[in-house]
Amino acid sequence: MAKKGKIGMESVTWISNDASRGAFITIDKQKRLFVSTEARRLLNVLNGYFELIIGYDHVNKRMVVAKPDVVRVPDVKPFKFDKRSYAKSLKFVNNTKISESDLPVRFNYVGKDYASYKGAHAFQLEDYEAPDA
Repeated sequence: MAKKGKIGMESVTWISNDASRGAFITIDKQKRLFVSTEARRLLNVLNGYFELIIGYDHVNKRMVVAKPDVVRVPDVKPFKFDKRSYAKSLKFVNNTKISESDLPVRFNYVGKDYASYKGAHAFQLEDYEAPDA
């Protein structure tokens, strides 16, 4: 039988059910892009299906993302995201030389108006120290 005793409040660690994990984009093991809710808010693509154009800065391992009606890049077809915020990313993975063995990877939001692309948002590969940082 357990002893009854006084429980001290100093031994309690409160845990919040805050689901916010920040603005990020991931590439999962199935080579799908996923845009977090916070990233969708920044990009103003909250409801349903949406399209994004995506570039990649190989030196800084940075994904540059924009809505095709905000940043116009000739001859670039947008990635089409479903209502769950997933898109096929095989072309992105192949063009960036991200190894399948490194998947999943996460890119965290680092800022807006990347380089000379007004309206583009930048996402940095997690745990990578960019040379321009």
